[in-house]
Amino acid sequence: MKKSNRIRPLKQLASRHEQQAARVLGESRTTLSDEQRRLNELCTYRDEYRTRFTTAGANGMDGNQVQAYQGFLRQLDHAIQQQRTQVAEAEKNCVSHTQSWHETHLKTQALDKTIQRFHSEETRQTDKREQREADDIAGRRLLPET
Repeated sequence: MKKSNRIRPLKQLASRHEQQAARVLGESRTTLSDEQRRLNELCTYRDEYRTRFTTAGANGMDGNQVQAYQGFLRQLDHAIQQQRTQVAEAEKNCVSHTQSWHETHLKTQALDKTIQRFHSEETRQTDKREQREADDIAGRRLLPET
């Protein structure tokens, strides 16, 4: 069996690993995007709520209303901080999965190049053998029969 054919199963396995890593990376990027979107939504909601609080305060509020607004703003601030932690974790995972995919991609490329090199070598050897055989046939035709 030719070297290039012997190494093909390894290349197919590496390709499957690369595809799996790419899928995981895609999921990781989607998660990061979702987490960032949630953070933006929370920040936007907090800004809107603060604006309502300011407007309501200008129109007059009793102490219970002020405490309720401030308590809810504290809850929003806490949720925003937790979401920032989620975003940071998603970013870390995305970087890790990017590195993992890159490593598997490099392995696949290396196996591709190895297969190409083996195939070129095999083609060159086949061409040489065929040329020798052609030369032998031509040489026999030129020799006088005895």
